[in-house]
Amino acid sequence: MRVLIAIHLLALSSLFMVCAGETAEEWLERAADPALSRRERDFAVRQIAMLADSSASILRTALREGKPEDAIRRRIAARLLGDLALPATEAPLLEAAFGMDPLLADAASVALAEIYSRMGDNELLLLLNRGGREAGTVPGGLEENEGDDWLVLSLASNRAKGRFRAIVMRGVALKFGNGGRIPDWLARRIFDCLTDADRELRLLAARAAGLAGGETAGERLAAFLYVETDPFVLVEALRSLARLRLPLYKEAIERHTAHADPLVAIEALAALDAMGYGDAMFPSRPGARSIALFVSHPSTPVRRRAIELLGGSRNPVALEYLEAALFDRVGANRAAAVRALAGLGVAGTAGVLSPLLRDGWPEVRAEAAIALAAQGVMGVAARMMDDLAGESLPFRRAAAVSLARIGDARAVPILLETLGDPDVELACLAAEALGGLAGREFGARLYDRMTKAANPVLVDAIRSALARICRDDPGSSPETWRSWAGRNGLENQGDGK
Repeated sequence: MRVLIAIHLLALSSLFMVCAGETAEEWLERAADPALSRRERDFAVRQIAMLADSSASILRTALREGKPEDAIRRRIAARLLGDLALPATEAPLLEAAFGMDPLLADAASVALAEIYSRMGDNELLLLLNRGGREAGTVPGGLEENEGDDWLVLSLASNRAKGRFRAIVMRGVALKFGNGGRIPDWLARRIFDCLTDADRELRLLAARAAGLAGGETAGERLAAFLYVETDPFVLVEALRSLARLRLPLYKEAIERHTAHADPLVAIEALAALDAMGYGDAMFPSRPGARSIALFVSHPSTPVRRRAIELLGGSRNPVALEYLEAALFDRVGANRAAAVRALAGLGVAGTAGVLSPLLRDGWPEVRAEAAIALAAQGVMGVAARMMDDLAGESLPFRRAAAVSLARIGDARAVPILLETLGDPDVELACLAAEALGGLAGREFGARLYDRMTKAANPVLVDAIRSALARICRDDPGSSPETWRSWAGRNGLENQGDGK
């Protein structure tokens, strides 16, 4: 038995050595390879992150000197430079953000926002006020680089300054989006940006204003609704007002319920509903019933938004409209309707959801199975196991996701078998499901599968599953696996066959 464990460890060590032998340049090539799955590309990105010390210059070079045909590679480089906060990255990212490639510019803007979100409040205010930095002055936390004259020149125009402030504003939203209050003095600068000529800056300022909170934010946003004309900016402003829940500004919102753009109108209705001006309290006012009228709108995004808002309304009035949305011609909208029905918290929907277990869209089947299992309907997991054993790859993947959420341990054997599937994405989904379903008695079989897996992405997924099952993460070093296996009693459980 110990000989077998040693062989498994040797195989695993070899696999980790292969991973360790890859350079940041090689991982970057894999991350940009469209032939690989999303999971495999993300795994490559994580490997680059682990090689941060050696990848900085490679990523900067890829961003600045990449050929036009290397567009995906350059966008990944921009993303990593922001995520890793590597030194001397601001200048190449700004150069990309002001470049001619719109997709790369957006990726670079997001990366810069990540960098700026880690800055102090005073430094953010400095950048917002300045609209760029002058030669020889560098806010704390940013690296000075030679050859930054292009930055000073490019920010000479008001349009460029607006674009730069928009990037900083995105960083503000990232910093405070998960909690924390924006200081009043920084909030005032955000409110001032609502009147800027740059559309993107106004949109992001409207989003950030909702994070500032307080009556001042509500007052400025309400006044903003009277002068703003861009539908996308109006949508952000209305969402921010809905988040503030200040009924004082009902009139400013109500005037947009008849807006020509349906997305603006539906957000105005949602904001009123969030403030309590719904059907139950004020029958003459718009509420869930008015939002429900958009469920049959010709536009797919409008129908989707109406479905999402009805699901979050917790209003029983929405039930009949969401049931109608289950027959939407777009599969993604039907799946959204199933989630919305589940979120509504109304009992007795099993009758309308059960037929969706035979829907032609994989996500719809999976969401219906999850919702039905939550209501205690019998046989749902068995139906998903049938899908998992079928021939259609999209349905098999969706079934693996649903089984993970349903939580029926009877699915463990077929999920273990699926670990050997040639489709890496499906095998990894099975591993993730096993991490939440399998007990310690299956640890040896998982361990056996892991040592025999040829794909490092699958090894990583099974390792994570084992860590969840045993509540003990062995780490990525193969040298730790022998002691980890002994600590968890895996060496005495047979060969896993």
